[in-house]
Amino acid sequence: MQGHGLTYARSPKTLLDKNRRVIVVLAGQPQDDGWQLTTSQACAAMEIARERCTFKLSDTHHRRGFYPCLGVGVSYGGGQQEPDNLQHSNRNQEELRALLSEPTIQRLAGFGSSILCHYAPKVHRVYTDTKASLKSMHAHLTWNFRNSVFAAATFNLGPATVTFDHTDNVNFASGMCSITALGNFDPITGGHLVLFDLGLIIQFPPGATILIPSAILRHGNIPISSLEKRLSFTQYFAGGLVRWVEYGFRTEKAFKQQSPEAWREAQVQRLTRVEHAARYFSIFEELEKDHSEYTL
Repeated sequence: MQGHGLTYARSPKTLLDKNRRVIVVLAGQPQDDGWQLTTSQACAAMEIARERCTFKLSDTHHRRGFYPCLGVGVSYGGGQQEPDNLQHSNRNQEELRALLSEPTIQRLAGFGSSILCHYAPKVHRVYTDTKASLKSMHAHLTWNFRNSVFAAATFNLGPATVTFDHTDNVNFASGMCSITALGNFDPITGGHLVLFDLGLIIQFPPGATILIPSAILRHGNIPISSLEKRLSFTQYFAGGLVRWVEYGFRTEKAFKQQSPEAWREAQVQRLTRVEHAARYFSIFEELEKDHSEYTL
């Protein structure tokens, strides 16, 4: 594989496009001595859940790779008639609730959300406003965390979570997802995060978190050795949820049929898809201004 290498450091790093928009954030780690314990305990809790859960073939063999994973939280798409919580067997639901109540998992979630707030304030505002609107109209929805704006999470339960080259096309196209690596693998020899479209291979050690626009940026991992383990915890926001709110709490089809003039006006005002997506990414030198405008 050919590409440029990038070493992950404890202090945050940003990757910028040619217009100096922040498109990837290597979030580093919180500057305290408890983070390693937090991530090791989160990993242990996920391994216990893996042993207790039961998995369908689609949970273990999927387009992202061959490892067990379970998603939890609020989503919309794949035939759903309206936003709803992801559903599982009673046994798996119980294990997922236990994971969501783990303080270490909650800390991972909060850290990912805070990094999003700091480096992608416009995206954070979209998630915050959409979540608030959904709460007001759909009281039955259950949200994963109080300290995170993301709508859903996936527990990639390993023991060898290594993903194929893929995009997460149901996620909000202009948004960011948070990925935290867990396990005991050697980040120098394996487990690297590959950003194929950028030609980058990034050392991504256990305990590290990264924000990427996973719906539009192809990504995957380099394998680890058979004696190592790698798990990961991801958070994301389905694009269908954003559109559901934008369309007045209805489907795109219903919006077109019931409000044709509003639909046509929305299409005229909409920029090209690339320009529309790009405006959500802050220019690095304008981060402080955007943070003040969109999050305070």
